[in-house]
Amino acid sequence: MSIEELLKSGEFNRIRKISRLVSFLYHPDELLRFRAAEALGVMCKGSKARNYILRLFWHLSDESGAYCVGAPLGIAEIGRNNPEIFEGFKNKYVSLLDDWEVERKYVAYGIGRTARIIRNAFPNPAEKLKEKIEEIESAEFRAYAIWALKKLGESIPHVVSLPEDAVRFYDGKNVVEMSWKKFVETFILQESPEDTS
Repeated sequence: MSIEELLKSGEFNRIRKISRLVSFLYHPDELLRFRAAEALGVMCKGSKARNYILRLFWHLSDESGAYCVGAPLGIAEIGRNNPEIFEGFKNKYVSLLDDWEVERKYVAYGIGRTARIIRNAFPNPAEKLKEKIEEIESAEFRAYAIWALKKLGESIPHVVSLPEDAVRFYDGKNVVEMSWKKFVETFILQESPEDTS
């Protein structure tokens, strides 16, 4: 099976080269970005985890010359599986919400995935998400941000009731498209905070 097939099927233990996963964080298929990040989280441990987090932050910088759209996903998944290492990166991770060049919906998703570790970061992730919900005019960002706030145990802001167009959201298996109302019913009103983080 190809790496792409292994990612789509969730058979991360059959992937032999961690370095090949980083290229999928650039992939045009959003599902492969999420799955590659999850695989990195499963496969990177200890000093390897730290090195990959550093590398992915570097891929978000101007100096790298190779901006990696899925890097925030990879950082979060590696951090989620290596909380002792992510502890030293959590403040920098939340600060990515201020970088307009970064795919901030992925940062919001990562905050939700690492909620137990990141909740006491500085800047405060809940306050930063609420600030950005008002600032960023994107239904998808708002969806991930509200989901992350729920994971952080925060009250959900008034934007939950906004009649938005359809949103695309990674549900842990697929990237699904649904109405704003269906998103709120499925991921905000019914799901408990611990369900997917």
